Amino acid sequence: MSTRTQDAAPYGGEAEGHDDGPGSPSPPSGRPHPVADILVALVLLALDALAALVGVLRGLSEAGFDLFGSDDDSSGGFTPAGLCLLVLGPLVLGTAFLASRGRAYITACLQGVAGILLVLTAAYGLLQQYSEDRPPAPSPGYSGPRSQCRSGGDNSECHG
Repeated sequence: MSTRTQDAAPYGGEAEGHDDGPGSPSPPSGRPHPVADILVALVLLALDALAALVGVLRGLSEAGFDLFGSDDDSSGGFTPAGLCLLVLGPLVLGTAFLASRGRAYITACLQGVAGILLVLTAAYGLLQQYSEDRPPAPSPGYSGPRSQCRSGGDNSECHG
C-alpha cells in the first residue's frame, strides 16, 4: 500500500497527488546521466579525431605529399588538408550546439573546444600556406645618396 500525499501547486491550487512509494520513479529532468554524457563526449571526440585524420591524410596525399616515401623535397601544400579541417570544424561546432540543446553539457563543451581547435588549426595552416605561396615583395632599389622629388611640384622642391 503506497502513501498518497497532496502538495500545494506553485500558484495556490492543489497539485495532483503523487506516489511516494519506494519504487516511484523520479521526475524526468531532461538531462542525460553524467556518465552517459561523458561517454557520448568521448565517442564523439574519437570520431572527430578519426574524421580529421582521414581528411588531413587524404588532403595531403591529394596535394602530392608522399607520407611514406623518400625524404627528398616534397612540395605538397596544406591547402586541401586545411580545407577539410575548415569544413569539419563547423560540423563539430554544430554537434556541440545540438548537444547543448539536448542538455548534454559535457559533450557540448568538449565538442565546442574541438570545433574551435579545428577551425583555428585550419585557419593558421592556410595562412601559413598562403604566405609561403605568395612571392616575396620586391625590395626597394638603390636611388642614390639623395632622395627623389615626391611632391609632384617643380624642381625647386627637389634636392638634386
